[in-house]
Amino acid sequence: MNPQCARCGKVVYPTEKVNCLDKYWHKGCFHCEVCKMALNMNNYKGYEKKPYCNAHYPKQSFTTVADTPENLRLKQQSELQSLININPLKPGQLPTPPRITFLLFDFMQH
Repeated sequence: MNPQCARCGKVVYPTEKVNCLDKYWHKGCFHCEVCKMALNMNNYKGYEKKPYCNAHYPKQSFTTVADTPENLRLKQQSELQSLININPLKPGQLPTPPRITFLLFDFMQH
C-alpha cells in the first residue's frame, strides 16, 4: 500500500515520492511552509518535521534553565557577588598595590 502525502493527504506513488523528515511527500507538495518555494533534498531545512527554505527557517531561541533549588542558589549567589564593590576607586584614582606584612622572627635566641 502506498503512503499518504504529509501535505495534501493523497496517495503518494513511488515515481513522485519524496521521503524526508520521516514523512512522504509529493514532489510538488514538498515546499516551504512560509513562501511555498519548491524544495528538494539539497536545499530544505527541517524544523519540527516541517520543511522550510533557508530564508524562512525559524530562528532558534535560547532555552530557559529550570528553577531547581541548586540553580536558584547559584543565581542568588551570583546576584550577591555582583553587588560587592571591592575597594571602590574615585575618578582618576589608580589602584594601590596590596600591602605585604612580614613577620620577623628572632632566630638568634636559641
